[in-house]
Amino acid sequence: MIKGADKEVHGSVAFWSEGGSAIGMGHVARSLNIALAVIGRGMSARFLVNDDAAVRGRIEDFGVAYRICGSHLAAALETTDGVVVIDTKRDIREDVRGLKDRGRKVVVIDNLCAVDIADKTIIPSAVAYGLPPNDKILAGKEYVIIGEGFRRVREERRRPVYGLPLKVLVTMGGADPFGLTEKVVAAIAGMEGIEATVVLGPAKRITPELDGLKINKPGWMEFVHGVKDMATLMSTVHIAFTAIGTTVYELAYMGVPTVLIANYAEDRETLSALGSTGAFVSLGVGIDVSGEMIRGAVESFKNNGERYASMSGRASALIDGNGASRVAGVIEALINPPSPPFTKGGIKGGLRR
Repeated sequence: MIKGADKEVHGSVAFWSEGGSAIGMGHVARSLNIALAVIGRGMSARFLVNDDAAVRGRIEDFGVAYRICGSHLAAALETTDGVVVIDTKRDIREDVRGLKDRGRKVVVIDNLCAVDIADKTIIPSAVAYGLPPNDKILAGKEYVIIGEGFRRVREERRRPVYGLPLKVLVTMGGADPFGLTEKVVAAIAGMEGIEATVVLGPAKRITPELDGLKINKPGWMEFVHGVKDMATLMSTVHIAFTAIGTTVYELAYMGVPTVLIANYAEDRETLSALGSTGAFVSLGVGIDVSGEMIRGAVESFKNNGERYASMSGRASALIDGNGASRVAGVIEALINPPSPPFTKGGIKGGLRR
């Protein structure tokens, strides 16, 4: 049964997404922001997701309809005769082919395995590179997805005045599968002149090491869990630590200079490309990053207001925050294709008297 079913207006969209401790929550978060933009354009949105408590909680917070399912292909066919939006890293080539064979339109997010079959493939990255030549691919900073809450908070709040203590945010993703939170917290726990807020994501596994760090934390460090308003929290800090994922661009949009530590070796090119923007400090893949490197990154911002201001400005200028609306426009055009232009002699390029 679909929970929270909403009123269909002029087109239905099924969102197929996945999340959890092994996957992270970025796919679900990104899809939810697109879904809200879709609903704002008068279409209905329903989610097809895996059975995970963190995923269910996130979707219910947004009040969007969802269905737990095993076979996403069958569920998508039952849910909509319109557009299916797929946001997962899995090989979905045959699923996309099955949807297309049955008359559905398909938009794939951040996955290149079916670019020749899907109607559109969206690559939401400000540093997109190495993409095959294909007019069905829409890539670049224009398609980076930012939630409406971030847009609102950025308009309403100013960046904090630079000074000491340096306010540091540690937010290593919804799942943090390799314990980067523990690595950063252990490195900065003995530092002076900082205040730190450590966010534990909804799918983060609490390890004995993390429990020990929480018990023995210094007085200027706070651990928080289940944060529903990350935008406001980001607006209060000077710098942040995070992994490669959707949070990278949320922090940039809020003008927060960010230190990046990747989970996976295949993220090295992305780390380098993001570092070249001047908005990020890219330390490397977690297994190669030492506590000394982490402390050095923090020290580089202390008593260096000029560096902070420069990186904050570059970060906030990186993306405009309208990516979700642009993707919703792509989806709407697939449901309701624009009419061909008319000329005095009939349809342009078509019938003539």
